[in-house]
Amino acid sequence: MAPVTAVNKSTPVSPGDAHPPQTTGTVQSVGIANASYKAIKRITCLGSGFVGGPTSAVIAFKSDVEVTVVDINAERISAWQSNDLPIFEPGLNDIVRAVRDGNAPSQHNKGNGLDEVSHLNHTAKPKLRFSTDIEQAIKDADLIFVCVNTPTKTHGMGKGSAADLDFVEAATRTIASVATQNKIVVEKSTVPCRTAQSIREILAANAHPGVCFDVLSNPEFLAEGTAVRDLLRPDRIIIGSLPTPAGYRAATSLADIYAQWVPRERIITMNLWSSELSKLAANAMLAQRISSVNALSAICEATGADVDEVSYACGLDSRIGPQMLKAGPGFGGSGATPGDLPASLVRDRLKQSVLTGSSCFQKDIFNIVYLSESLHLYEIADYWRAIIDMNEHQKQRFTKRIISCLYNNLAGKKLAVLGFAFKKDTSDTRESPAITLVSNFLVERARVAIYDPRVPQQQIWRELADNGCEPDTLKRNVSVCSSAYTACEAADAVVIVTEWDEFSNKTPAPAPPSKESRGLPASHRSMENAPSLYKSPKLANQGLVSPPKSFKIPVRKGTGIVIRDPINGEVKTFNSVAFGSPPRQNTGLKLRDANVPFERPEQTFPENPAASALSATFQGKANTKFMHNSTTGSVDERLQAIEIKSNPVVSVRLDWARVAASMRKPMFVFDGRNILDHGKLEALGFRVEGIGKRGTVSREPLA
Repeated sequence: MAPVTAVNKSTPVSPGDAHPPQTTGTVQSVGIANASYKAIKRITCLGSGFVGGPTSAVIAFKSDVEVTVVDINAERISAWQSNDLPIFEPGLNDIVRAVRDGNAPSQHNKGNGLDEVSHLNHTAKPKLRFSTDIEQAIKDADLIFVCVNTPTKTHGMGKGSAADLDFVEAATRTIASVATQNKIVVEKSTVPCRTAQSIREILAANAHPGVCFDVLSNPEFLAEGTAVRDLLRPDRIIIGSLPTPAGYRAATSLADIYAQWVPRERIITMNLWSSELSKLAANAMLAQRISSVNALSAICEATGADVDEVSYACGLDSRIGPQMLKAGPGFGGSGATPGDLPASLVRDRLKQSVLTGSSCFQKDIFNIVYLSESLHLYEIADYWRAIIDMNEHQKQRFTKRIISCLYNNLAGKKLAVLGFAFKKDTSDTRESPAITLVSNFLVERARVAIYDPRVPQQQIWRELADNGCEPDTLKRNVSVCSSAYTACEAADAVVIVTEWDEFSNKTPAPAPPSKESRGLPASHRSMENAPSLYKSPKLANQGLVSPPKSFKIPVRKGTGIVIRDPINGEVKTFNSVAFGSPPRQNTGLKLRDANVPFERPEQTFPENPAASALSATFQGKANTKFMHNSTTGSVDERLQAIEIKSNPVVSVRLDWARVAASMRKPMFVFDGRNILDHGKLEALGFRVEGIGKRGTVSREPLA
């Protein structure tokens, strides 16, 4: 860990000074109490997107700091102030309501996802605010997180690979023009290496007299669908600073915030440039693994090998590990679990889950490509570009396989696309393979019906329009459905793009016993840790136990709320008044028979839903641009009024027999995430094709 020189508080040190005055004192590790630094009481976060919103909520939740999140998008801020948050992440709604409304779940700590903060002294005063008053929030803050969008450039030099830092620069200039006292400015957005130097120069050139700024790099390592868990229990916290006393003191201030719930040994300090590059490097290496297994999937399909078995075998090598070895139609999706593998390969000792992908993979690799080219390292740039090329090839290869199986003709045929999000348990659609696949289907003049349980209509229209689909084509050939059954009705084929649990027909793998009960005989284990340990006749030969009863995700019932711990799955019921919000008159969900599959209510649009949604999509422009944090990564101010509902839905497994009864014959299923039991589907009459596996068509003998 980087050292901190204890500096007398009375010694004037300019945070931006490359040659600070000489000081005396002892060398300390970051965060040591007798190092001279400023205790942070108020944080402002610029940007309320997938990084800024959850990060701010967890910091307010786990520390004694007050946090204000600001954005120019008034509708988005209004959504953060409501019970229908603008993004969905498991556990996020409960945390936001607790710290935003100022009520601690003191009487219901255990099992609600909030028990880790039972030791905090919550009061009626809220600790998390959402506002559009950017200037006042900057003035009030001791530390400012910059969490604005950094998409890939779509114009000019570096088009298609360089990061567009327009929002970062605009945010920096706003901070400099508004701040009247010293501030710590923290890069949270993913940026190219040495962006901090540009930020320092802009701040220094535009600061008010006597105002100094410290610049830190604190990259996020969040994965969609597990963002809350990643924030509560991070693998590491990286803080980059200048190697000066002022830089060390600023790093100490930030480290002490995280140290309120993160072990000190996981808080790592380094220089600014190493911190910036570490985020890009981590995502590039993870994406490299996915591209490698996707390349192997093509060989598996040609030879008869099974990519799940191959990746499982490779993952058993301790030098490789099981993470990020899940084949799919490009980046995206969650990692494999034993439930996705042949039963003969599953053992209790190997019931670990596997890490998941990130929608930033492609953008971050492009950053490294452009950086390498800028440094005249062209061979290095070609190496990293090949990873993206393989990702794109996988999408096109999957498309060609679908076309080939459907008799080399998609014109006029209906394809049901199940899943549009980048992966399950998130509403994020940035870089989702579904965008490319649907666009390819439209080029082939197919009719496409899309269903996703979390992504709203307008977001789907916008993504497809941003990808170059003509509005007239979208109106004519694309429909966004309220349920999977509606999407599959009269369809020629079903294409699984997102691995939502409700689409799977596999028997869930049993949960591993807790640490406390591990090694004990079944009779001594609590039912909470091992809900069912009786042998299943169908799985007895494989030595598997019957799967535990699965927990449902949050369901509103009357004035109470049933919530699930995102870490351990434990369920508790709370009265909504305990969270400081009045009972809602219309929650949008009705009590129903648990055996009846859930169908998301149709979104109401006048006349033609597609035409109305598209019309709404292209209306209005934003006057200010730096704070817009779109969920697609594209910079289109016309599309900033996005409504992403986060009301809980009940996940009930899809009845594939019912799907089969409604489809045209012959029936095809293209399992892009390998979440289906192909044998069960074939027994229903489906022809099934998966990634990296021989399918029904490829196994059939030639006439």
